[in-house]
Order: sequence, then C-alpha cells, then structure tokens
Amino acid sequence: MGAFGDLVARDQVGRVSLAIERAIERSFREDGARMTGDEVRRRFSICERLVRRLRGDLGWGLQRALDHLPRYLRCELDGIPWQPDARTVWVPADGGT
Repeated sequence: MGAFGDLVARDQVGRVSLAIERAIERSFREDGARMTGDEVRRRFSICERLVRRLRGDLGWGLQRALDHLPRYLRCELDGIPWQPDARTVWVPADGGT
C-alpha cells in the first residue's frame, strides 16, 4: 500500500494525501516560492516523516496528526526546533488548517 500502509487505513489514504497536499501548498504560499518538482518532493518527504513520527512513534490519532502537519512543516522548513504537542486532551481543529 505504500508509504502510509502501516499508519493509515486504506480508506483514509485520500484524506492524508489531501492534507499533505494542502500543507505543501500553504507552505509555498507562505514562502512566496515557485513550486518545482524537486521542492515539492522534498516537502512531501518532510510531511511523510512528520506523519510517521506523529502516528507511528507518538501514537497520535490521524486527525490530530493532520491538524498539526502545516505548523510542523513550517517549523521544519524554517529550521525551527519543535516539540510535539504534549496535551493529553485534544479537540480537532475546525477545518481552518
């Protein structure tokens, strides 16, 4: 099933792909940068690594991981260290991310 087969149910792959696509698009808008194939692949790789860490290593739920993805991608791109949100109670975002 590919990169997320062990972390995402088959029926959720489209949702994860869309969330990654939106996070990458947002990051390009914030940067005012031109999309190149190499840079899209690099940012996708970062997103994949983030999802693996949040879902696999930390056991986060899918929605929580996807809601945090744009912010953590931004940190990675800016070279800013980040720590995963440590709250034990979490409420899904309202769709604004």
